[in-house]
Amino acid sequence: MTPSTAHEARTRILDKTRVLVFALKAGGTAKTSSCTSLAAILGSRGYKVLVIDLDPQCNSSQVLGYSRFRTGQRSITDVMKEEVELQDAVVQARYLADDIDPEDPDAAYEPIDNVFIVPGNAEDPDVDETERLLNDPKYADSYWIRDGLADMDGQWDAVLIDCPATYGRATVTAFVALDKNVDGEVVPPILCTFKEGGALVRLEKKLQEIRDLRKYAVKGIQPKMRHVLVCCAPNSSFGTAEHRRTLSEIQETYADVLLPLVHWSGEVPKIYRDECPVPILAPNSMPAQEYNKVASALGFPQRSA
Repeated sequence: MTPSTAHEARTRILDKTRVLVFALKAGGTAKTSSCTSLAAILGSRGYKVLVIDLDPQCNSSQVLGYSRFRTGQRSITDVMKEEVELQDAVVQARYLADDIDPEDPDAAYEPIDNVFIVPGNAEDPDVDETERLLNDPKYADSYWIRDGLADMDGQWDAVLIDCPATYGRATVTAFVALDKNVDGEVVPPILCTFKEGGALVRLEKKLQEIRDLRKYAVKGIQPKMRHVLVCCAPNSSFGTAEHRRTLSEIQETYADVLLPLVHWSGEVPKIYRDECPVPILAPNSMPAQEYNKVASALGFPQRSA
């Protein structure tokens, strides 16, 4: 991207794409299961969806069919190093439908309609160096996601970004994509423990810090948390008094922004081994049904054919 086109991208309005950033500074809070489940549901409802996997663990990439890469296939770190544009690393999301044949591993996968991903390669030595890459002035700056999405404005109905469990440079670049003209928000998935409840307060503080920074404020960058997604909510077969107490506190504090609950289910942990998001792996399961309610609450009704 030349300096002139980069400037144009940064001043263009991303007005045709909804952006959801799944972020919280706490590990294991269902960011990946929420991101991939909603991506599959939106795709099935007729929306064209792009997932961006920023987490060095590359879990969304695994669930959406990219636990292994073809020789020469590009990944998110290639975009960070400015070796390719964001749009050049996009591939069709897929799920594992058969046993892997070492001679032709791609044959074991089926495509997920309308869902695409910029995957991370867990075997890439640079995947654990994203903070170093993004802090190196010779590589991508804070606006690389924002610019890349502006280049593709109108191509996607929704962009879902799976972030690492930190507020380092990678996550901040996702927040920076949310300026005042973008129909987007930070959606924190949380579990029903006191640790995650406190993490919500820290997330709100971090978003305020970004909004207050002059270099972002002058560009209209205003990341906000408009919804809270509670996952692994206690039910009749799962949960302690602590889980129920924390859920009650979250419901009281965030009543106005709380999405439909996603209750605990033994189906969710299977998505990594089976390389398949919950709505495809177990379409009649409780989490699949509840994530469908979440998708509707976020404003994604079924599109007519």
